[in-house]
Amino acid sequence: MTEQRVSLRYAKAIFDTAKITGSIDLVYNDFLKISEYLNISGELLAVLKSPVITSWRKAELFKNLFNSLVSALTYDFLMLLVEKERENYIPDIISVYERLYFKEKNIIKADVTTSREMDDVLKEKILSKLSSKLSKTVIPTFKVDPLIKGGIMIRVEDWVFDATIRNQLALLRTRLIEGKLV
Repeated sequence: MTEQRVSLRYAKAIFDTAKITGSIDLVYNDFLKISEYLNISGELLAVLKSPVITSWRKAELFKNLFNSLVSALTYDFLMLLVEKERENYIPDIISVYERLYFKEKNIIKADVTTSREMDDVLKEKILSKLSSKLSKTVIPTFKVDPLIKGGIMIRVEDWVFDATIRNQLALLRTRLIEGKLV
């Protein structure tokens, strides 16, 4: 099986179980904590992917790290992954679970980039417009990139709205080179 299929299968299994038990939010928050640990510690990620370290050692590590940190359902799921020697898929499983969770909760992520920091009123206005336009709850990530020179760029999944001065200058340059400027 490919990594994507394995990750999807396990993520769907934990998602369906969490949905039945009414704990999809709890498992999602547990996965956020686990992700944070994986992002902070490169060594933990290396241990997960290492074929040299035995399953029982990984199980012991998970017990020490996550037993009191996550719910029983999430902990049992982690132990199942270790038992089946699928612990190296944990980051991918978390990613797939997040997609399933967002679909269930009608949530979408958006990256909003501007040339300088925006005030809270403008951020809220943009967030409100995006939410009403997409008919979803938007989780924004606001970034500052002085190279765009001005304007705004919004990226939602594979859709990009680019109203930056950098983009407008590039379009103007292309039109000048092609001789299509009116």
